[in-house]
Amino acid sequence: MELGSLCMLFGAPPSTLLRTLRRAEDALSRTLSNYAPARPSPARQTELAKLVEAREPLLKHTFGFIDWTNFKVQQPSSADLQNAMYNGWVHSVLVTRTICFAADGCIVWCRNNCPGSWNDSDTTLGFRAKLQGPVYFPNTRMNVVSDSSFPCLTAMARRILTPLKDGDLERLWSSLKSSARTIHNAITSVRPAAEWGMGSVQKVYSRARNGYPKFGYGYPICLTGVVRVTRQWKSSI
Repeated sequence: MELGSLCMLFGAPPSTLLRTLRRAEDALSRTLSNYAPARPSPARQTELAKLVEAREPLLKHTFGFIDWTNFKVQQPSSADLQNAMYNGWVHSVLVTRTICFAADGCIVWCRNNCPGSWNDSDTTLGFRAKLQGPVYFPNTRMNVVSDSSFPCLTAMARRILTPLKDGDLERLWSSLKSSARTIHNAITSVRPAAEWGMGSVQKVYSRARNGYPKFGYGYPICLTGVVRVTRQWKSSI
């Protein structure tokens, strides 16, 4: 709901309403401070991969889905900060968030409050390091599905699966086009799960979708609290 609508509903001036919302966000952050991402064990990763395989038999070791989303914020007064938060693709001042969802809907990894100018390679650096490491994902065959905008680095081959980009299919040998199209369709079929996950997170706290009225204090608390609320809700199903 828009800030103006909330002011009319409760009969409160904007300053009072903002102060109350900030206090509520602080309380939410403190209450959920001990909630962490639901990192699956190796055995659980295998179980999650079976869920995806039941939907798309070609995806044998896919346990999750990763995607990013942007949130609008008020233009900051600092020119340097505004430049960092400005996204030239959509021509707006934004805060970026990237989340990896497991096949059961729990949040495996997330990064909030990234500058809007960052691309997918910047925001997923920590996730890619964990995915390649032996601590959290010892099985090197385990992978996640993303959209075609994510970086296709050699080191991440078969770890982050993305659909074909426009023109990729035409550049392949004729003998490979049929199999490449089949795998592309399988990845495209399951990838919307990340979009649905992002939608479920935003529905928990609709204020984030409408844009934060002031950049700076409150926004990191807001986005982190929203993720933790979703994590708690998902794990209780």
